Amino acid sequence: MVYIRASDIEKLISEIKPLIDSAFYAGDKALVKFSYVFDMMVVGVLLVVSLVLVAVALVILRFTIAFTLSEEFREIGVMKAIGIRSLKIRGLYLVKYAALSVIGTVAGLALSFPFGELLVSAAPSSIIISNQNAAVSNVICAGCMVGVIMLFCYSCTGKVGKMSPIDAVRNGQTGERFRKKSMMSLGKSKLPAAPFLALNDCLSSPKRFGIITFAFFLCLSLLLVLSTTVSTAKGGTLFSIFGLADFDISAKGEVMELMPENGHEKLKEYLLDMEETLARNGMPARCMQEMTFRLPVSHGENESGITIYQGTGTTVDMYEYIEGTPPQSVGEAALTRLSADRLKADIGDTITMKTIDGDKELMITAIFQSMSNMGEGVRLHEDEEIDYIQAQSALFTQIKFTDAPDQKEIARRKEKIRKLYPELDDVSNRAESISTLLKVVDTIDAVKQMVVVLTFILAVLITMLMERSFIVKEQGETALMKAIGIRNGKIYAYHTLRFAFVGCMTVIAAELFALPLTHLFIDPIFRMMGSARALDYVINPFEMFLAFPLVILTATAVSAFLTSLYTKTITALDTANIE
Repeated sequence: MVYIRASDIEKLISEIKPLIDSAFYAGDKALVKFSYVFDMMVVGVLLVVSLVLVAVALVILRFTIAFTLSEEFREIGVMKAIGIRSLKIRGLYLVKYAALSVIGTVAGLALSFPFGELLVSAAPSSIIISNQNAAVSNVICAGCMVGVIMLFCYSCTGKVGKMSPIDAVRNGQTGERFRKKSMMSLGKSKLPAAPFLALNDCLSSPKRFGIITFAFFLCLSLLLVLSTTVSTAKGGTLFSIFGLADFDISAKGEVMELMPENGHEKLKEYLLDMEETLARNGMPARCMQEMTFRLPVSHGENESGITIYQGTGTTVDMYEYIEGTPPQSVGEAALTRLSADRLKADIGDTITMKTIDGDKELMITAIFQSMSNMGEGVRLHEDEEIDYIQAQSALFTQIKFTDAPDQKEIARRKEKIRKLYPELDDVSNRAESISTLLKVVDTIDAVKQMVVVLTFILAVLITMLMERSFIVKEQGETALMKAIGIRNGKIYAYHTLRFAFVGCMTVIAAELFALPLTHLFIDPIFRMMGSARALDYVINPFEMFLAFPLVILTATAVSAFLTSLYTKTITALDTANIE
């Protein structure tokens, strides 16, 4: 590998063009960095998780400030009564939250360095990470975070300006309402008391409960997007966007040893022998091998070194094309959209491929997609003559069983093939093979498990904090309910059902937006790698419709019920505090 630094890249490329044309690989710095896009997906996912956590943290902070203000209404009312202005009162709270934010930020900054080292150590060994000016960037980010928190706290303390000295006398309430509370009517409703009160509260305070729903929606949507992405990557359905024919088993061996002389014929014999061996052992199959070459291809004045694909044991109609028709004979080829744009060619044009046996004229009949080799490629007809001594690499041998076995039988045959061919480096099913090509599926799956735990913890914290603030604010109402004979059990149910309704609304919204959000955030990553169409995502029904919704519903319902037990301390005598 030769590395060249130059100030004029275009001039350099023109001067070393023969070297580039004959190289197995040639690319600029941007292309090298871009080749790690799948590994950077993990970084992107962690950043999204971090942003969601920051958003949820701000929601919790808002609840905390609102709860503090509602608890300290007497102090605020007295301060206003003796002439202290709202700005100074807000300053008291801002000083407190400034101290808390600085302490939290310093702790987070200190932990960021060992946590960063942990992430680096967990990164694949193929990644070389530069960690320049990490301390400076971390300090700047920490400072910005403090600034964001303080601005947010300032906006949340705006309620102080609306509070008056009379609030200290009237238990934090004015007792006035000049509008209908909600569209529901107790007299017309057939719901029992507890569900009616819970649903009525949700409808009459849409802003309050909408913020809670939005916080839960962010967490659950992130979970569903990660679940769909991992399920799709592990499902084995992405073989077509890698430019591969369908297969059941992949077997990785030293196929390149067949290439030095008469490589194509030797490869055909190798695949035929494998088919006969498998058939003798009760596994009738078609064996295929994809070979790649790196050759100069030109169209008019445009020329570039492009990866050439040719399948042995396959036919061109076994691949997926997005435009045109598959090559029908020798002298025809298909291009990826990226390669067609680079050569400024399209369907019907003729390109020239330079080989050691001379130039070959190929007419473009179709456009296909491939996420291999950064989305570039030319696919040859299976009968096209090309000296396999020029072969650059071989992915793996593909085995497609012709008797359509089920997944259980495919798993049994996979183990049988391992015993028949102990010299093979790896024998995998289709799902495992695609996961290996994507490289980072297991890491994203681990991030998903981490998000599950965080979502549960955050849902519990938000529910407990909000429910506790409701109890304090609604002390008079609760006392009145007890005074007219409503038992504690119904009050617990009423408080719990409010958050159960919020959880249900969250689940419904997240389920409706799960696939659109997945397309919004995940499709661009695959498009960067050469995918030319929206992906058909695979849904894990257990995670999508049962496990992850239960995380939200269980966390909210259980924590709301446990927190609502605090209403037991409120008695009918507390009605004396109602003005």
